[in-house]
Amino acid sequence: MQNTTQKKQLKKSKSHGVVRIIRKSNKLVEARYKLDIWETRIFTKMLMVINRGDDDFKKYKIYLRDVVEDFDLGKNKEAYPLLRQGARKLMRKVFYIPYEVDGVERLFEAPILTGLDSAVTDGRTVKDDHLYIEVSFAPEMKPYLIQLKSQFTMYDARNILKLPSTYSIRIYELLKQYERIGKRKFELDELKHIIGVKEEIEINGKKTYKDSYPLYGNFRQRVLLKAQKDLKKYTDIQFTFEPKRTGRKITHLIFYIELNQAIKKKFIPVPSKIEIIKEDSVDIVSELHQKVKKWVSQSIIENWLANYPEAQVKMGIDYTLKQLKAGKEINNIAGYLQTMVKKANLTDAKVVQKQKRANNKAKEEAKQQKLEELESEVKKLMLDKYQKEKALVDIILIETPDARASLLEKAKQRSFSGYDTTKTQSENLEAPIFSSTFHNTVLEAYANRFTALNDAYDLKIKKLKRAIDKM
Repeated sequence: MQNTTQKKQLKKSKSHGVVRIIRKSNKLVEARYKLDIWETRIFTKMLMVINRGDDDFKKYKIYLRDVVEDFDLGKNKEAYPLLRQGARKLMRKVFYIPYEVDGVERLFEAPILTGLDSAVTDGRTVKDDHLYIEVSFAPEMKPYLIQLKSQFTMYDARNILKLPSTYSIRIYELLKQYERIGKRKFELDELKHIIGVKEEIEINGKKTYKDSYPLYGNFRQRVLLKAQKDLKKYTDIQFTFEPKRTGRKITHLIFYIELNQAIKKKFIPVPSKIEIIKEDSVDIVSELHQKVKKWVSQSIIENWLANYPEAQVKMGIDYTLKQLKAGKEINNIAGYLQTMVKKANLTDAKVVQKQKRANNKAKEEAKQQKLEELESEVKKLMLDKYQKEKALVDIILIETPDARASLLEKAKQRSFSGYDTTKTQSENLEAPIFSSTFHNTVLEAYANRFTALNDAYDLKIKKLKRAIDKM
């Protein structure tokens, strides 16, 4: 267990050479947005301080001196005001995430920040300790940044700290996503939208598009070749690309992705240097190490936690221990632990069965609730229809007073009419059974007057009843 001083030292450790893992949902990697380089630096720092085990966002405190150090901006005298300006501008930025439902294209728009707290510096001298910003992520960002179980892209933050262009950073992430495949194809127009070269704008109330590099030659020179040079110089991957034509026009790009060995060697993770920002992370490492210290070192636990979600590491360890307790013979327990920790979808058979029962119960409860809702809707429609029929019956009897007597006589003659000869006519009409019989008699006699009402209600009621029958 480390004392408070040691924990503070961990938090204040130098950025250079420290492993900081950035995790983003693939949907966020492919989202459409445009940030300038200063907004990007603030956003990147925000990603670096998210704790992998967080269940929800917190307020994150970012010291500007740390951002200056991370991005090696010490020689830029305007770095501090530009970073503060970048943070403020980030408040107005939105991610556009396209997706599809039932063949229909949709667009989810999510703000990045909901709050920003910073020192007032207009012409004033403020000490470095107070030159920090506190940022609050918009809750809509949660599914794309924390508790990621699958379909996410992960990389060492050091790869992008020296990239001088936002386009280079976006292309790095998009290619890193497909690093294992080694190849990625884009429609040229789609790539421009994703990295912010082409933006939707509004002029005189009409939507149109602004393309910063409409000519492919300019786009190739200013964006593609620059990113190619930047990635080779600063990141763990490099690429070549091939344009594809449709007719005479270049419409697609194929990227071929390779490992950049020269940089990769510099970024080999060193477990003892993994930065633990969350104070109770030290306790988590110790807690997990106590369980498996016979087979693996504490540095291996730290490495696991740096590369996999905390819940996944715990599941892998607990699963292995249960297997051992059950008598399973495992020759290389350390290797088995490593394999189990790597599995993102590892589950215990008993847990699966329990979850299955819970799911079945939930489905049955949902089915019963749906059934009750449908039956309630049928009752509501039938009552509504009856009330409107009753009002129309009253109108018909007012309009045709001479027909009332003959209609009453017809109702009396019906089987099981409910008419009681010991009661007066008024008393019979107030009795539920005969009142209903008389009501139906009027409906039959003046059927054409109720056609519109039937059309409005009967089909809805039939559909609901068929839905009930199918459940």
